[in-house]
Amino acid sequence: MSFKKNILCIGAGYVGGPTMTMIARKCPDYKVTVVDINKARIDAWNSDIIPIYEPGLDALVKESRGKNLFFSTDVDAGIREADIIFVSVNTPTKTFGQGAGRAPDLQ
Repeated sequence: MSFKKNILCIGAGYVGGPTMTMIARKCPDYKVTVVDINKARIDAWNSDIIPIYEPGLDALVKESRGKNLFFSTDVDAGIREADIIFVSVNTPTKTFGQGAGRAPDLQ
């Protein structure tokens, strides 16, 4: 199948996985790939028991997975093939200084 766009999400956690599942559901002519360096997490997304519980999420994943929704550990290939990239990874919070406890620590 030929897709209009290739969307990539780096990070298969509580935000990346469910968000990309919904994008895949709403945009069936887009290829949506979620990548993560955590092989166990990707294996779980590709199994019958997904790693995150949200009511109805497992059915949505099963409906799109292998059609236009894919989970992989091949970050480099995902980036090469992507037209659009989302980054959804853990961002630590500042522990001191201005914004401590509320702002992302981007250093």
